[in-house]
Parts: sequence; C-alpha cells; structure tokens
Amino acid sequence: MSVILAVDIGGTKIAAARVDTDGRLSADRRDGAGGGLGADGLHGGPGAGVVETPTPAREGAASVVEATVRLLESLRGAEDEAVAISTAGVVDTVSGTVLGATSSIAGWAGTPLGALVSAGVGLPTWVVGDGNAFGIGLALEYGVSDLVALVAGTGIGGSLIVGGEPVLGAHHAGGHLGHAVSLEAAGMVCPCGRIGHLEAVASGYGILAWYHARGGDPGVTTTRELLGRAGDDLAQAALSTGGSALGAAAGGLVNAFDPELVVVAGSVARAGDPWETALRAAYADTLLPAVAGTRLEVSTSGPETALRGAAHHVRNRTSSTARHIRKQSAGAARDVQRQSGGVVRGVREQGGGVVRDAREQGGAAVREVGRLGDGVASGVRRDGEGGA
Repeated sequence: MSVILAVDIGGTKIAAARVDTDGRLSADRRDGAGGGLGADGLHGGPGAGVVETPTPAREGAASVVEATVRLLESLRGAEDEAVAISTAGVVDTVSGTVLGATSSIAGWAGTPLGALVSAGVGLPTWVVGDGNAFGIGLALEYGVSDLVALVAGTGIGGSLIVGGEPVLGAHHAGGHLGHAVSLEAAGMVCPCGRIGHLEAVASGYGILAWYHARGGDPGVTTTRELLGRAGDDLAQAALSTGGSALGAAAGGLVNAFDPELVVVAGSVARAGDPWETALRAAYADTLLPAVAGTRLEVSTSGPETALRGAAHHVRNRTSSTARHIRKQSAGAARDVQRQSGGVVRGVREQGGGVVRDAREQGGAAVREVGRLGDGVASGVRRDGEGGA
C-alpha cells in the first residue's frame, strides 16, 4: 500500500504523520519506535498517529526547513511515495514556493519549500496552504462537497471548498479568510502588517493583543491563560469579542457562497464559553433568511485533519497526472491507428489503381495488336488477289 508522508508547518509547531490510502495516520518510525519523547527532541502529538516538534519560527526559514526534513526523516518508510506539505502562507501549489507570509515565521516568504524538502527527503513533494489543507480534511470528515472552513489558531486561515476542491484563486491566495476586514478589529495591526483584519482580533494572537491593548494583565502571555481567568472581566470580553468577530465573518461568507456547511476549527475553537456563545450569536445575526438554516459546526480537530487533507490533495494531483498521461497515450495510439489505416488504404487504393492501369494498358495493347494483325492480313489478301 502506498503511503504519503504528510507534514503541517505552523507558527508554533510542526506536525507530521504517514497517511495511507484509507486516510489512516501512523507515526511509526524507521527504527520501529513510535510516539513518545525521543532523543531527537520529537514527541507524539495529541492526535493518534501524529508526531510533533516545535517550530523554530524566529530562527528563520532555513531552520524551519531543517526541522521539517528531520521530522519527516524520523518517519520515513519503504512504502512512502511522496511528501505532502501543509504550511502557513500564500503558496504557489505549482512550484511549491511560499509567495507571501505573515511575521509568524521569520523570512518565510520566498522560500522554495517544495524543492528544499524534496531535496532533503528524496521524494517528490507538493505544497498547499494550511487553511486549504484543513478545509479539504474537514470536507472529508463531514462528507460534504461544498464547505466554508475558518481555522483559528496562532493566525486565521480557511478554505472555500467547492466540489471537493479548494478555490485557490488567480494569485494563489484563495483561503486567506483571516484577512477580510472586521469591524471589531478597527485600528488593530494584523501580523500581515495591515490594519483591521479579522486575524488581528479573532486569532489566538489577536485575542491576546486585544486584551493587552485595553490594559490587561501583562503577565498573561498566552491566549490559553485567558481561559482560566473567570474573574477577569477584560479576559472574558477579549474572548467574546474574538468569537463575535469570527461568527460575523462566518455568516458573511455563508451569505456570499451558500455552502452546505461552515466549520470553525483550530486551537481557538477549544475556548468554550463565552467565546462560542458570542460566535454563534453573531453568526445567526449575520445570515440572510435564505441561508439561515446553514449549519455551523465547531470542530476540535487537530493537525491530523490538515495532514489528511494535504495527503488527499497530493493523491488527487498524482491521479490526475496519471489520467492525463493515459489520455495522451490513448490519443497517441489512436493517431497511430488512424495513420496506419490511412497508409493501408492508400496502398490499397494505389495498388488497385496500378492493377486497373495495367489491365487497361494491357487491353489497349491487345486491341492495338489485333488491329495491326487485321491490317496485315487484309494487305496480304489484297496483294494476293492483285498478283493472281
């Protein structure tokens, strides 16, 4: 059975697994050791069959690529046929290059990620944006073909899935739903450098930034810490504001695209109340009557969803290539048959023409000989009659 080595590169951690044709994940290593904390610093992730390592995001692109290759090499097996990468940033899925990125990973924009990882691991490699990888994985999990996915973690990614495939866009930026304008983010700086984007208020980074901007406890350094501060009204307001902004954005996307389902996922989706109550209220208040019945699911799926989605994306690409090759081969065979048939018909037609020409020429010669013979005979008779 063929296996895809899949890896998800985020601003906080890198997760990887081996994904078989049935979508099952395995973190079995070459040496037979699975999961657990190893001497190489890798450790099993929260999802079954996933292994993780921290992202050396501040050390720059070269260090992140090195960590990614090291993680994949720890899983490499004889059946592995390709690498599927899900990554933060705007990705050219044809060249495997990161075209643009936020400050979450230093120097990430411009990284020829596919080529570097392929050279390091020794396998053909495809790259897709993490939001789109997650969207493909969610569509598989929920069994739908048309889906809006919003993935809120360190940043906010997402995907518009139509007919089972992500809308990648004319400039490879399809799925960057976190960079839509949000009223709640007015005046707030997004990690991309722009002002007022959804990610600036509704991501893990954004919720914490909103809290600190309004005088929150500077000792709180992660969004997770806000969840335990039940007596901190500002912490609860930060969570509610982030949830409300994300819910309104989800409703606006449903109004625009009318999908079967909208799913909100990512680490922020584990925030619980008051975040989820605000999310659902803003979502319901935003929907048009025609799409008011569109279901919203809050998913606690982890990196395994993006890994399955990335692997599925690669299988679709490789099977499409195989179909294209088969079509070209079949077309070439048909051309050869048509050309061969034409040659045979040409030979037959020419041969038949030659035979007909020979017959006609031969008959004409026989007739001419006959006429000459009759003329000679008549001359002999006339001469004989005259001589007598």
